[in-house]
Amino acid sequence: MTADDDISYESVFRERWRDRQSAGARPGELIKQPGWIDAGLVALVVLLVAGLIAAGTMTITRMQALPAVVQGASVTAARGEASPAPGSVVQYRDASGTTFGATVVEVTATEVTARLDQPGPASTGELLVPADRQRLITVLLPRLR
Repeated sequence: MTADDDISYESVFRERWRDRQSAGARPGELIKQPGWIDAGLVALVVLLVAGLIAAGTMTITRMQALPAVVQGASVTAARGEASPAPGSVVQYRDASGTTFGATVVEVTATEVTARLDQPGPASTGELLVPADRQRLITVLLPRLR
């Protein structure tokens, strides 16, 4: 090579960029997105549908809180709409929010008596009694009833 020869160096990357710019956009190319976005959207839709099916079929237990008093290991509560059977497992929640397990031993027309798993100090609180079962979707979206 001599000094008179014009040698032109051009980057391979710049050449590809120029080719793409001069070719113009084909229809749909401006909004073309990577394939992982489509796969992510499909996975999201599948998870959403699975969640809706699960929420429509699962049920949860609703609890009724009855005003109660503790004396030693015995809890006495005023009877409400829910009438637990003797031997039912219930919970006692005191005024501070601490919850204790209990078992129903007697149900009369006006009272429910339960025995605490462990004796506690005399206090007032609530006896939490299972009332009925409710579908999870109606809890999450109450207007769908």
